[in-house]
Amino acid sequence: MRMKRLLALLLACAAIVGMLVLPSSAGAATTTAFTDIYDTNVAQAAETLRLLGIVSGTGGTAFQPDRALTRAEFCKLAVELMGNGDKVAAQMNRTVFQDVPSTHWARGYIAVATQGTTTGSGDTAVTTPGIIRGDAYGNFNPDRTITYGEAVTILVRILGYGDSDVGMVWPDGYLAKAGELKVTEGLNLSANDTITRGQAAVMMENLLFTNSKDGKQYLTTLGCTITDETILFDVAATAPDGSSGVKVTGDKVYKTNHAPFSDDLVGRRAKLLLDEDEKVLDIQVSTTGTQKVVTVQSLDYNSIKVTGGSSVDIEAPKETVVWKDGKETKYEDLYLSGLMAGTQALLQYTASGELEYIFLRSSAKTDSGTRVIKNVPNYADDLAYTVYKNGSPAKGSDIRQYDVTTFDSANNVMYVSDARITGVFENVYPNRETPATITVLGHEFTVLPSAVTDLSNFSIGQTITLLLSYNGQVAGAVEPTVLRSTTVGTVTSISEGKATVTAINLRDENGKPLELSGATSYTGSRADEMLGQLVTVSSSSKGRITMTKLTGNASKAPLDVAARRMDTVSLADNVKLYEQAGTGALTEIKLEDITRNTVPADQITYVHKDHAGKADIVIFNDVTGDRYDYGFIQYKPTSNGSGQVSTFVVVSNALHPTGGTSMLMTDPSNTTYIQTGGVVTGPVRGESTTLGGIVGLLSDTVRTSDFDVDAMTVTTPSMVLPISKRVMCYNSSTKEWFSVGDGSKDENFVTALNLARAFSDTATIYYDKAPDQGGKVRLVVVG
Repeated sequence: MRMKRLLALLLACAAIVGMLVLPSSAGAATTTAFTDIYDTNVAQAAETLRLLGIVSGTGGTAFQPDRALTRAEFCKLAVELMGNGDKVAAQMNRTVFQDVPSTHWARGYIAVATQGTTTGSGDTAVTTPGIIRGDAYGNFNPDRTITYGEAVTILVRILGYGDSDVGMVWPDGYLAKAGELKVTEGLNLSANDTITRGQAAVMMENLLFTNSKDGKQYLTTLGCTITDETILFDVAATAPDGSSGVKVTGDKVYKTNHAPFSDDLVGRRAKLLLDEDEKVLDIQVSTTGTQKVVTVQSLDYNSIKVTGGSSVDIEAPKETVVWKDGKETKYEDLYLSGLMAGTQALLQYTASGELEYIFLRSSAKTDSGTRVIKNVPNYADDLAYTVYKNGSPAKGSDIRQYDVTTFDSANNVMYVSDARITGVFENVYPNRETPATITVLGHEFTVLPSAVTDLSNFSIGQTITLLLSYNGQVAGAVEPTVLRSTTVGTVTSISEGKATVTAINLRDENGKPLELSGATSYTGSRADEMLGQLVTVSSSSKGRITMTKLTGNASKAPLDVAARRMDTVSLADNVKLYEQAGTGALTEIKLEDITRNTVPADQITYVHKDHAGKADIVIFNDVTGDRYDYGFIQYKPTSNGSGQVSTFVVVSNALHPTGGTSMLMTDPSNTTYIQTGGVVTGPVRGESTTLGGIVGLLSDTVRTSDFDVDAMTVTTPSMVLPISKRVMCYNSSTKEWFSVGDGSKDENFVTALNLARAFSDTATIYYDKAPDQGGKVRLVVVG
């Protein structure tokens, strides 16, 4: 009970702060064979006692938890709790109390309860009197309701304690001892109060986990054991003999006769209480650390996007443990293999708040539960289930015609998607009559049953708009004249007449960005120039892909960062912001990464609006300056052996003291003068990584006392400059960089900055632009 009450407290806190999603009960407490128990602690106590054969209810599935117990009834429970039920039949003819005649149903139980027990032998033998006594007149009063003080006395005696252990004032001494042992935890009664069947069950379950006078946990006297802590993989598993079971780490399945456990336990750390046959009696959920249950929308390398618009940071992708399909893997491997959107994940955190492991549960089924809203809908806002549209909380009125809905009955959630893709119908497998997959823009999509009729109206070579479910599967199709979609992405490869574009606004069924491909007319230098570019994608014929560069001015107004709006277009709560510098990789950023107050319209490359007209995807052109790798730049001309000379660029800094990746300059004009600056890694061309962009730095001299490291700013005579959280520091006297480790911890950069300040009274700072344009100090040189 103690563990369960702590979990109940955590649940209450979770409800207040809206952060932790814990199970609706402390464990198995919501499941019992008895149907008339509504208190979760009583329900679990009664179920454990039932499985041990101590209680059997009052007929059918009733337990009558609120009915008061007589002295005879409690005596019967106590005898069973001691494991002495098999001795009752032999004691039915024994008279101990004059008011318990041979006709009384509990005569044998009362006789057994009066018997003492002897442990040891000879001089070391210890005899313990029976657990019950009569009154001064030799009566037991079997049919009188038992008091709290009497019941507690019996239970403390079961643990081996007697009058000499608790003091001679009765029942105060026994009540105090029971409180000390936590037998009465969860109850607040006075000595003369009557007790109910439910209250008795709670005390008896508490007693199981209490140490007897000999120092052993009482449950061991009944042949019970508690396993080491493990992870629950399946609480409705099937044992090898076909019976019900509980599956844990190591693919071990324990049998159980317990009423079905709650699925909320799956993924939790717990210990199992086993009976003498190693069947599960109870699940003791660990109270160490905290848990959060989320629904995965998509995976990034160092974060998980979850339904509702928030994200979960993954600080160590290579080390973070993930449990998937009963096997242990690492987050990096999960990211590379992908994960279906809608998968429920339990995040286990340590007491210090570090992510310990991720346990992947199930995902909503996208088959019979998926349908296309063909007609104009009229949903009420107040629905009996939760609605998420494109990963954000939504109302019934947010559902539009041609949206795709998927109902997850297990979690009472409806997922709504307005994802679409328009292109030429290129292929179908195995045939149009029974399509399993359809290929559009070089991507093979899984076809759901709801789409079969729609697809029968189209032929290969026709242009088609596919209506996609929340996890990227085809739920329906319409003519482009009815609905058309424009897909935006970056050109990730282009060679030998074929191009591949990675979409930013669409995900495949594994949660990874959708990859589209096809033949292209771009060749030679024109093809090289398209690498890494942000483009819109379409197709005009089977097997071909048309790409058009996005060149900015996607917004008619600048972005007011504080107001989160571009004139009349507000940013959605779950907006995804991306930045690209030159032909470098498209990188997701946060709004707080933008240090300028306003972003000019010509630096806003792309805006996508959601169903409510709010911007849910915005792409910026070099708005933060953080995409560059800053340091000292070197230029290395290299001959290919046939007289052709190419120039490669290398930057050295604290992360790469001797120089990082060599990048091929595809346009060396007007750049060779930059010695201190930043470079962007571009796409791979042939066997070489290209230079995606280069920028020079401005400089100023300051005193090291001008730095405010707490605020991460430095004051010059003309301005206050923010300092990049990844600032590089160099000692020109020693010709060495101040170490920042592997660059994974921001505090290492702060330490390096403090060491640089301590070395000299003055420093040369290098910054990329003025602070009102988003500039920051990128490099500090002392010595």
